[in-house]
Amino acid sequence: MIRPLWIEVDLKLLRKNLKLLQKHLGKKTKIIATVKQSAYGHGLIPVARELAACGIDYLGVASLEEAIILREDGFRGTVIVLSAILDKFIEYFIQHDITPTVVNLEFAKKLNCEAAKKRKTIPVHVKIDTGMGRLGLYYKEALQSIKKFAKFSNLFLEGIYTHFPAADSDYEFTNYQINAFNDLISQLKGENINFKFHHCANSIGIINYPNAHFNMVRPGLILYGIKPSKDIDLAVESILSLKSKIIFVKKIEKGMSVGYSRTYISTTPRYIGTIAAGYADGYPWNLSNKAKVIINNEFYNVAGRVCMDHIMIDLGDSKKIEAGKEVILIGKSKNKKVAVEDLADKCNTIAYEIVSRLSGNIPRIYKNSLLKQP
Repeated sequence: MIRPLWIEVDLKLLRKNLKLLQKHLGKKTKIIATVKQSAYGHGLIPVARELAACGIDYLGVASLEEAIILREDGFRGTVIVLSAILDKFIEYFIQHDITPTVVNLEFAKKLNCEAAKKRKTIPVHVKIDTGMGRLGLYYKEALQSIKKFAKFSNLFLEGIYTHFPAADSDYEFTNYQINAFNDLISQLKGENINFKFHHCANSIGIINYPNAHFNMVRPGLILYGIKPSKDIDLAVESILSLKSKIIFVKKIEKGMSVGYSRTYISTTPRYIGTIAAGYADGYPWNLSNKAKVIINNEFYNVAGRVCMDHIMIDLGDSKKIEAGKEVILIGKSKNKKVAVEDLADKCNTIAYEIVSRLSGNIPRIYKNSLLKQP
């Protein structure tokens, strides 16, 4: 590793977070571990392998590509693509034993037809739109479509699910969604249509809405120890750290500027350290002059604009930090912490964006695995 920038992922903490969730849910509730978008930037294959070693046999992804990668790596459990896929790619679901999301009658017809040609029965999860307004059958019209799905002999109606758009901010609407989903399930049972799994709870749903657990849930961010809402009290720990090193230190005089647009002007003589990271690596430009990093178990401020490949740090008025010193941009030291949630607040964004945008070019180092990792 010539350029000193890397991510550390502690898989022991992943296992700990999973156990906390399982204890919270109880033994009767199945978990679809959401590993989409390279496990929210943590690394698809290493995370999936660790979860499989812990007994997780349902994984959720956003694309066929990720599902195929999991199959080619040897994952034998169920892989569910939690998105709509164009009809012309249906054959890949059958070829690789991947579970699709059904969002309309047309897709279901074509899937059933292709499955019949291959003499296979394909498990599917049907997406219901109860208020997200993105994908799926509108819940007030879903019954008639699903009655038609049930007649397709080469489809197995394994799961039915919906998604919450405002579980962290609108309790009344979220409970309305849960009730609407429950009503549809009751109507289906009245037609003798029984799905094996019902699921709608994401990370916030798991914690704040016990009535949304049903018999399956879809944790995402919380698995990785990042809280999507401040009121979540489950004691999960972030499994990811982003680290770099000081590559250059220089002294600047009073009145000198640092970085593009001269947004940082020194009021006293200072030492400025430059580190090998930037917005091209996924560290947000919006953290310019806002964020802190940890060096030698002490906080130091980002000075000036975050550059494409570099970030400058105000090291104070005495030269006590040399080039080569480790810098924690995300993570913790002995008693200091730079949390993803805090960085998201400073950027006026969400924690999901911070981790999922970390560049795939940054080397990942996996610690404390039960398995041999790639």
